[in-house]
This record gives sequence, C-alpha cells and structure tokens, in this order.
Amino acid sequence: MKKIFRPGKIWCFVLLLVAPALAQNGLQSPPAPAVMGPSYDVSVGYTNLMMPIPGAKHVLLNGLDASGSIGLSQHWAAILESSFARTSNDLSTGHQAYMFNSQSGPVFYPWEHGNTRLLLRGLGGFAMIDGGVPRDANSYFRGWLVRPSFAFGGGVERAVGSQLLLRVNADYLRTSFYGATGTVQGQNNLRLTMSLGFRLQSRQHRSGR
Repeated sequence: MKKIFRPGKIWCFVLLLVAPALAQNGLQSPPAPAVMGPSYDVSVGYTNLMMPIPGAKHVLLNGLDASGSIGLSQHWAAILESSFARTSNDLSTGHQAYMFNSQSGPVFYPWEHGNTRLLLRGLGGFAMIDGGVPRDANSYFRGWLVRPSFAFGGGVERAVGSQLLLRVNADYLRTSFYGATGTVQGQNNLRLTMSLGFRLQSRQHRSGR
C-alpha cells in the first residue's frame, strides 16, 4: 500500500512548529538603550574667609559651610551653597562681625583620575554682612548690608568609599560693604572651604525596559 503525502498537511505541520517561536519573539521586545541618571550629594564643613576692611588690613572670619549638588553628567553639576562665618572681636572693638552668604551655580569637572576630580565653579547669590569700619583713629562706623555676591574658584574632590566625599575649595568672593565715609563699595574676599560630603545617589545606568 502506498502512502500519499499531501502538501497541505506538510504546511500545517510546519506552521505548528514555527508559530510558537514567532509568538515568543514577538513578545520579547528589544531592550531599550540604557540612560544615565543624575547623582545627588550634600556636604557640610569649615570655611575661612579673609574680608578686607577699608582703612584697616583685613578681618578673618571662621564658620560653617553647607551645600547640596546635583551631578548632571560626567563633567557638569549644579550646586546650592550657604555659609556663615564670624569673628567675636571685629578690629579689636569687642563687637562681632559676620557674613552670611548664599549662592548657586554650575560646577565643571575638567579632569578626573581614579577617585580624584578637579573642579571649577562660578556662583552667584547674595551676602549679608555686619561689621565695622574705622572712621579715624578713635571712632568706628558700624552697620549691616545685604547685596549681591559672586564667587569664582576651584578645588579638589576625592571619593572615599562609595558614599563619602572630601572637598577642598578656594574661591574669590566679590561682595559689597560700607566704606569709611558710609558709602557702599566693593570687597574682594578670599574664601577657603574644607567639607565632608555624603552621596545620596550615584550616577548609574538605568535600563529603559
């Protein structure tokens, strides 16, 4: 007895084998390209400020600095920083002097090696200064003033482990205060900051699936 193979049955058998494979491939969509998410960190530290005084040399202020930053890419970040520095004996008058400064702006990382990065930054905001200015050898003019402030500088950042950061920044800080005649004039300050940072979230590759 001869068996007759019909083409229709062969195609049905092929479709039964191929259909599950096609269905499985249709359900598995290609993975979406990975994207880079931002990083977040906060820091607190010590700041030292050399503030010039008209008619005198300068006043050294010491205090605290606190900041928070967002890492937008490998080379760019944005920072919000506030500091408060004071002295208890302004120009040996027995009165305190202080500066509260709050600024924000971009940070650029031009070089990185291992866990160490160099940074450059430009900040803008406002400063509130309270202090005294000598009028003559026997009298002082005292007051407080709030004016815009600007800072330009750089520093070094080093990661210690996966979450801790050490930073050292040096900035030229431009502020305004009263002169000996009571008029407002610009001040050229030098600020040094050493801080310990805590990384809340690292920059990671996230899948889009």
